[in-house]
Amino acid sequence: MEMRQDSVRDFLARAFYREDPKWLVWLFIIGCFTTFLMIGFVLLLIWGIVKLVYMFSGTYGVYDQYNACVQKDAEFLKDRAINVMGLIEEEFSLIDPIIASGYASDSSCIHVGEKIEKVSPIRVIWLWLVNKVCFWRKPERISEHVFLDCGDGKVICSLVTFTYIVFTEQQAVAYKCYYDIAYGKILEEYTVEVAYRDIDAVKYGDELLHVWSVNKQNWSKVKISWLSLNVASNNRIAASISGNSEILSNQVPAVQALIRSKKEELA
Repeated sequence: MEMRQDSVRDFLARAFYREDPKWLVWLFIIGCFTTFLMIGFVLLLIWGIVKLVYMFSGTYGVYDQYNACVQKDAEFLKDRAINVMGLIEEEFSLIDPIIASGYASDSSCIHVGEKIEKVSPIRVIWLWLVNKVCFWRKPERISEHVFLDCGDGKVICSLVTFTYIVFTEQQAVAYKCYYDIAYGKILEEYTVEVAYRDIDAVKYGDELLHVWSVNKQNWSKVKISWLSLNVASNNRIAASISGNSEILSNQVPAVQALIRSKKEELA
């Protein structure tokens, strides 16, 4: 399933996957076919300058655009979560739902301490030539864990996880979604239901991740805050967030108090 498409998605696609806008591709093609005229050389010169600008300013302003896009996606996915879970808001009015967005520390969404494989220069040139010749076809991409270092310890990832946890009278219900933010494509979504009596512990903490930045070609360390409702069957409910850790920490006491009271009622 695909989410909304807008200019921000195009901006993020260029940042993460180094995609050229369509008009830049056409500029290159027209310049090649008109090289025998002065205008052809001018067009190719303009293409080269713009190409360099895109290469060296790939992360300029991307952090703010990224976070704005994550917030818009969260509003869309919140409504989708309620529909998928088949609940109405009156059913989970005990405490505020937990809404967490960012890149998670679980293995299905992030590679911790693993360097992303580099593509050989020959293959890069070959793919570039194929894309220029077959300009009418948009190459199909497989979503990747691409990390960009935006400076000042701000690292963003092309794959995002969204978690929405609600608390009903009998159980905690979670909706989880993994999607590629550059294309707005949902890769995986599912729900988890855990009865209060089966929850063994409520855990909260921070984790320092070691990730490979493709634009800086070096390692970066980023902090992830996470909340987990553990059960004996390992069918746990977990949420994690990058950025403002207070979003989760402020809700932990309310979650702990609710689960304790529910377990006492059902004892």
